[in-house]
Amino acid sequence: MPKFLVLDTETAGGLANPLTYDVGGVVVDDTGYIHERFHWAVLEIIGNPAIMASAFYADKMPVYWQETYKGNVRPLAFSDILRKITALCDFHDIAAIPAYNMAFDNRALSNTCNFLYNNRNWLNRNIPLWCIWSAACDSVLNTEKFIKWAVKNGHISEKGNPRTNAEVCFQYITGNSKFQEEHTGGRDAEIEAAILSAILRRKKRPTFEIKGSPWRTPAKLYKEMLAAGKVKSPIIQEAPESDTPHRYTDTRSVNRLD
Repeated sequence: MPKFLVLDTETAGGLANPLTYDVGGVVVDDTGYIHERFHWAVLEIIGNPAIMASAFYADKMPVYWQETYKGNVRPLAFSDILRKITALCDFHDIAAIPAYNMAFDNRALSNTCNFLYNNRNWLNRNIPLWCIWSAACDSVLNTEKFIKWAVKNGHISEKGNPRTNAEVCFQYITGNSKFQEEHTGGRDAEIEAAILSAILRRKKRPTFEIKGSPWRTPAKLYKEMLAAGKVKSPIIQEAPESDTPHRYTDTRSVNRLD
């Protein structure tokens, strides 16, 4: 039974040059069973106030530090994190390393490696890197059922395209339209593993190649459905922030799509 090491990173430094301060993940098989979890903070980045001033989801940092204090997040030097990733790959004979937006996570890890060690090679093994987002946009999100659900639940962007991020995809496959990502590497990797499992269970399995703008595939279907009168263009309104965001859902019991 093949196993996969699903990774998620949280970053600072902006989209053009992201630096990883949070690395989380799970080792999962193709049935969705999680064999191992990990969640590490990158000491050299998270301990640098100048870099962390530009962190994405900076408002989450108090919760993040609380999780570190509880021992749920382990601070480590980036070199130790890379060694542990290599050890996990060897121990579990990892078949592929998926991430929801692997193009971004790969760039963030490469940039961090280069920033600290002047070397962009963060992965010391010849293991395929998979993009779950690409596969999702070619499969579970490229259906008339999803487009109708996206319109109904207000997931059409201001530019007139269906939203296809991990949070929306997880809401769709679980039927939990109130779910919100925590935006920490460990928790987000678990929902990405659930999405991966839903895709792997499909009769026709898509490719997981890293490609630019995978959202264009569901967007094309949406426009075709608009032209055919199968859906109506919604009135786009800015969604209000929830005062009581939905907390984390145990991904081991989600309803997966076949």
